[in-house]
Amino acid sequence: MTAVYPSPRLLNILVAAAMTLILVCPAPAEARRRQDFSGKGFSGENNIGVHRAEFRAAQEGMELLYQRRYLESLQVFEVAGIDFPDSPLGPVGRAIVYQAMMLENYDYSWDRAYMTEYGEAKDRMRVALRSDQYKAWNYFLAAIHLGIDAMYQVRKSEYLSAFNKAWDALEYIKKVERVAPQFVDVQLGLGLYNYWRTAITEKASYLPSFGDHRAEGLEQMRLAKDKGLLASAPAAIALSYSYMEQRNWSSALAEGAWANRLYPNNIINQMTIGRVHRMKKDWPAALAIFERILEIDPENKRVWFHIGETHYKSRRNNTEAKKAYNRYMETQPHAEYLAHTYYRLGLIERRRRHYDAAIDLLKKAVTTWPKFKPAGARLDQVKKEKERRSSGQAPPPRVEHQAQRRPS
Repeated sequence: MTAVYPSPRLLNILVAAAMTLILVCPAPAEARRRQDFSGKGFSGENNIGVHRAEFRAAQEGMELLYQRRYLESLQVFEVAGIDFPDSPLGPVGRAIVYQAMMLENYDYSWDRAYMTEYGEAKDRMRVALRSDQYKAWNYFLAAIHLGIDAMYQVRKSEYLSAFNKAWDALEYIKKVERVAPQFVDVQLGLGLYNYWRTAITEKASYLPSFGDHRAEGLEQMRLAKDKGLLASAPAAIALSYSYMEQRNWSSALAEGAWANRLYPNNIINQMTIGRVHRMKKDWPAALAIFERILEIDPENKRVWFHIGETHYKSRRNNTEAKKAYNRYMETQPHAEYLAHTYYRLGLIERRRRHYDAAIDLLKKAVTTWPKFKPAGARLDQVKKEKERRSSGQAPPPRVEHQAQRRPS
């Protein structure tokens, strides 16, 4: 947990809830029976009064997404958009799929497609919110719609707009709870809010106290996991993140393992499990998970940064760390993540007392992403260290600084 970007971190957590709670969909029309791609045989039965055919499409589309069968998930949501033309289900579902595809790599490779779907969903949502039918669904879908774009804007560093949308999304989530309290999937969003607002306000002195709602938040997330119609798998991942913040490694890994049994090819869950192992300093287990990701998708980009982080933090193999970081740079990541990679490479050169190389890399980190303040501070530190070494002065006591981090 970092206090550098507290509000964006809260946004990502809240938006993750919105993103993963998808999609129950009310629609007046009867849809034709679709092929069952997921193999789950969903009936579409639900407790929120939503048309069963549309709910079934939502279940299948999200199941395919969790299985990482993205093209089939897109197909299901494409058909749903035709079958239910008055519902935002189709474009909202497709927007979520594109976001998931980009989150695997922390890139913007599907940017244009996402923006197209977001725009269509916005148009449909404007009409849906004026309807007196399916109030709970319309509020819920509004929360999803706003939450998806808040996540997108966090990734674009547009924090003020993202904060406003995330806050509005939360208000819609509360409306869903009031109108349809039996729809327990919404408890995931509320649980994430209660847990992470507590965690963040405790770490950031300039934010007003919220009180300790961690236990309440965990219980809400468990309810969504145990009884949710759509949110079980994402609730398990959310619980893993929350237990990670508590440094409760065994519980975090148990939740990740639960999701992994159901969705062994879900890269986002695999990334979470690998990070838990790395944070508990089980370096071989972390590397095994990241290697598993490459088995699932040899073209995955972001995993190379995680492999580099594992070698770097273990202090066992600077050579392998450099190789992984350089491999990640070859994928041409976003400037912010490229700056973090230059930063790590600079610290590796500093470890080896290659001060000129370290200074050059840290300068690249600063120029690549000027908002990355720790890189500038470390650059000054390494310059002074080089001067002391050159003059034969004894170095001062070493103080480690945490890099400014974005959620990964």
